[in-house]
Amino acid sequence: MKVDVEARREKILRIVINTYVSTGNPVSSRTVCTKHKLGLCPASVRNVMSDLEEQGLITHLHTSAGRIPTDKGYRFFVDKLLEYSGLTVQEQNSISNEFAARQQIVEELIRKTSRILSEFTHCAGVVSQPQINRSRFKRMQFTPLSQKKICVTLITNTGLTKNSVIKLDAKIDAERLKRIQNFMNEQFEGELLIQVKTRLRRMMIEERDAFFHILKQAVDLIDLSALIDEKMRFYLEGLSNILELPEFEDLHMMRALMKFFEEKLSLEALVKQVIDDDSGQNKVRVFIGEENEEFSMSDCALILTKYNVDAEPVGVVGIIGSKRMDYGKSIATVQYVADVISEVLSDINV
Repeated sequence: MKVDVEARREKILRIVINTYVSTGNPVSSRTVCTKHKLGLCPASVRNVMSDLEEQGLITHLHTSAGRIPTDKGYRFFVDKLLEYSGLTVQEQNSISNEFAARQQIVEELIRKTSRILSEFTHCAGVVSQPQINRSRFKRMQFTPLSQKKICVTLITNTGLTKNSVIKLDAKIDAERLKRIQNFMNEQFEGELLIQVKTRLRRMMIEERDAFFHILKQAVDLIDLSALIDEKMRFYLEGLSNILELPEFEDLHMMRALMKFFEEKLSLEALVKQVIDDDSGQNKVRVFIGEENEEFSMSDCALILTKYNVDAEPVGVVGIIGSKRMDYGKSIATVQYVADVISEVLSDINV
């Protein structure tokens, strides 16, 4: 009977990774033999593990110690060997029930989402606020504060609300203000925010009658630079879930992790990568250890996927945890939460 050497290697690699994920201890050939009925003697298992080590898929910390997965090993496992069991109906219902209140305040919803991810995966939950430059105009409201001061309220299709106070050089009567407001809401609903002012200016060039003054006043009233803050914002919950793991008892690792959370620059670059990735509509991205330039945390893994409003990607949800995580369950949870928050935010937009 011909032995499928590659299948045997993959099976033992899967055993090593699953055992290490569950115990946190290096895995010996004896452990593989005694706990799994492979029909192989310890010497044969050692030979296979030596082959896996030569391929760079596992390594050992000491000569006599068992083996642990490398970043390359985790990557091969996630890409080739991972069995996606998905979430049970009970787990799906538990997550859905957390969103059942259907909060109308987007910031609270995003914060709650990061907490849910943290609780269900025992990692740190990461959620980016909907990116304003990917949001669309829903409606605008002008509220007079005095004769020459107006509060401009912008509401986007993602449910975000932005306010800006405008000081005018001259008085503007309530009737004209209402006319400008109605014009904006009729003309620009569904328009990308970053295109609104450009389109207004183009309309000004094309118009030369009395309506020109309405357009000019609309341009003056809409200070998009104040309303559209393009700084990316994140909600992070559950950092303690990571710091409690033995991998992070090392002070250097703890400092590196804290710096990553505080500066957020690398995280912002990764978010842009995920949102701009059009290779798959809702593809879950897994970043492992030091394999990625933007995410170079030797003992961490990051799982991200985009969430949508009206089928357009506006932000990401995900988790940061130890490389020694349950990838199948974690990926399934991140994807399910992304689907639920997409649905909730799209409902808010109705």
